[in-house]
Parts: sequence; C-alpha cells; structure tokens
Amino acid sequence: MDAAVWYTQLDQFDKEQILESRLFSAPAAAASSSADSGFSFIEQLAAPTPTPGGGSAAAFAGAMGAGLVAMVAGLTIGKKKYAEVEAEMQAVRVVAENLCRELTQAVDDDASSFEVLMATFKLPKDTDEQKSKRSAAIAQATLNAAHIPLHVSLALKCAQHGNVNAISDAMSGFAMSRAALTAAGYNVKININSLEDKSAGDKMLSELAELEKQADKLEKEIRVVMKERGGI
Repeated sequence: MDAAVWYTQLDQFDKEQILESRLFSAPAAAASSSADSGFSFIEQLAAPTPTPGGGSAAAFAGAMGAGLVAMVAGLTIGKKKYAEVEAEMQAVRVVAENLCRELTQAVDDDASSFEVLMATFKLPKDTDEQKSKRSAAIAQATLNAAHIPLHVSLALKCAQHGNVNAISDAMSGFAMSRAALTAAGYNVKININSLEDKSAGDKMLSELAELEKQADKLEKEIRVVMKERGGI
C-alpha cells in the first residue's frame, strides 16, 4: 500500500508507523541484519540439499503471515475509531507475535525432524528386533516431522482481524498463512504416506482435513470482508 495513502486515510496516524519511514529511520545495521537473515534462509532453501525443504518454507510463510497480522493489530490499537475492539486487537497482537516466534523456530525444527527421520533409516536391520526398533523409530520420526508443519497452520486463526485502512495487509497475512497450510499439508501427507502402518497418522490427517475445511470457510468470509470494507 502506498505510504501517502496510508497517511491521509488512517485516523490519527503517526508518521512513525509508516513502514517506509520506519525502514529508512532504522539503524542500517539492524536493517542489514534482518535482510541478511532472510536472504540466508532463501539461499539455504535453494541449495541442492534435503533440508531446509517444504516444511521449513511452510513455517517461514506462516511466520510472515503472523508478522503481518501482528502489524495490522498494532495499527489498530490506540485509534479512537477502533476503541471498541481495542482489547481484542491487544489479544490478537500477543497471539500473533508469539506465533511468529514459534513459527520462526519451526523453520529449524522442521529441518531437524527430517534429519532425525533420515538417521533412522540407517539403523541396523539384521534381526527381527532391530527391524522392529527401526520401524518404530521411523514411524515416530515421521510423525514428529509431520507434526511441525501441521502446527504452522495455526497462523490462520490470527488472519481475519485488522484496521480497515490496512485491510490489504490483513489479507496478505491470511494469504501467507493459507499458503503455509497448503505447503504443510503436502508435507504431512507425504510423511504419513511413507509409514508402513499408515493408521498411525489417521488422527493427524483428520486434523489436517478439518483445518483445510476451516481455511476454505475463512477464505470465503475474508473475501466478503475485502469486498464490503475494502472495496476490493
């Protein structure tokens, strides 16, 4: 969204809240550090190695979605026009910020889980007992790897709130979260599909299906809000 439009539309809007202003006034070292961190992850993602992969990318997208939700909630707090939803926005902001931190950590956790899974395939399998232990380890590691991207989808719960003047950012937050759920879903399914006993993942698949159903419903609602409140 154009910074000038924001400045003229937002009720009692503080110049320091304009993204461009904060970016250009921030210390160069901090800005560089943030950019380098994001670029470093993209470089790792593009490398011809198994990790980080789709699960980590899902977590990264979810973290950005949660970050946008936190931003929109922050732009709503303290505005007279939105006094009635002040408490709600305070709560949304806390949840979104916590979720952003959790999902950022999940970027590394997903890669770690996959590496554990790969390690279990190297366990000995000469005796029936070893085969049994190996299969159990593979099943557990697979479920662990599948659980983390499933957790990413919780970003959807924070994507439907925000100041009307920042509604496109709220929708962008939802879009990132929805993408995270889609990517996470494929990782969940492929991990469970690799299990010998696929029934072990039935509960997780059921949870995923419910989350996707809720996401589809929420997307329809948000599109209506975008049209009615945002004129888009």
